[in-house]
Amino acid sequence: MVYGIAGTSDFQPNEYWLGFRFHKLILKAGAQSDPILYGGLSSTNGNMYRSRNARSVPGLSLSTNGYIPFLFAKKWFSWRFLYEEEILKDKQYITDAHLHHKNLHLRALVTPSLSLSIGLEHYVFWGGVSPKFGQLPEWSEYFRYVFGMTGGDAATLTDQANASGNQLGSYNLELKKDWQTASATFYWNHPYEDRSGRELANMRDGLWGVHLKIRNQEAFITDVVYEYMNTRNQSGAAFMVPSPTPTDPNRKTGRGHDNYFNHYNYSSGFVHYNRMMGTPLFVPTIGPDGISKGFQSTRMWMHHMGASGTLGNGFYWKTLTTWSRNFGDYGTVYPIPLDEFSFLAESSYNGTKLPFIVKAGLSGDYGERFENRLGGYLGIEFNF
Repeated sequence: MVYGIAGTSDFQPNEYWLGFRFHKLILKAGAQSDPILYGGLSSTNGNMYRSRNARSVPGLSLSTNGYIPFLFAKKWFSWRFLYEEEILKDKQYITDAHLHHKNLHLRALVTPSLSLSIGLEHYVFWGGVSPKFGQLPEWSEYFRYVFGMTGGDAATLTDQANASGNQLGSYNLELKKDWQTASATFYWNHPYEDRSGRELANMRDGLWGVHLKIRNQEAFITDVVYEYMNTRNQSGAAFMVPSPTPTDPNRKTGRGHDNYFNHYNYSSGFVHYNRMMGTPLFVPTIGPDGISKGFQSTRMWMHHMGASGTLGNGFYWKTLTTWSRNFGDYGTVYPIPLDEFSFLAESSYNGTKLPFIVKAGLSGDYGERFENRLGGYLGIEFNF
């Protein structure tokens, strides 16, 4: 739990959970952040949709306890899954909306030192109370939401023509190679918002990353991460394609103009407490009422690099640098793309001379997208 004083007081219960494990299954209630991956150097924690940029959403989840062997091929194949239902109790355009999330990942041991993992993530904003449409369908339409079906008779016209709720997700891939003194991991996320994305019409979009880890954690450089993200394609500019039905042979549907992480009905976007739940490069616009209005710029490319290591005698260092070029979206294209450069430099002491960890850091943003700013911090951390 966090209590902050900065002009006004702010109390945040960020993580709280209770879980039960039965053999290889875990049932959990509450809110808990994902483990930190790739040395804590990734801009997104390796996932465009779950970056730890926002507070965890409370709910119920059922999952495997990590990867578990797959039937008769347990020496070479394993799998893991997560199924959770959460509720958004923060201030959003649609109040008391639910967030459904599930994923399934398969891992193959190609050689004793080389593994390949592939997976699918699926998210759905559903239910809640809309200022425009009133109470939206909830449990009666649950399976339509879960399976990405079109809306029923009680749904809005846009949901009846497309899909129930706000459907989005990603394809994930990870390739890891181990050596005696180091390991290297390549990871890829491919986003989708609708059928065009699921069919890879936006193949050029996604997050590509590489993490190099040195076994000797006392080396000057122990971890290095490089990431490239592109979200400019979005299945192309919107256009209409024939989509006939038995009752409407002339029906057409839009294709393209995916406008990632935004939605017509759930217009606050993919946020929790006004913070993007996925990649922090997507920054929501906050209205005068203090509620997110979604993301103004969803078409961008990004280069990100992070490195960390030790200076010896209990001293550690970490740096992060990110450059992005922002183009707005297909509806509102920036006349001139806006560049932004962000950095962080951190050092810490975790030696035997002090009973706690001391951290100090400096960070800044420079460019045309936001005002230039510089900040620093100093803190102590005690574990018991």
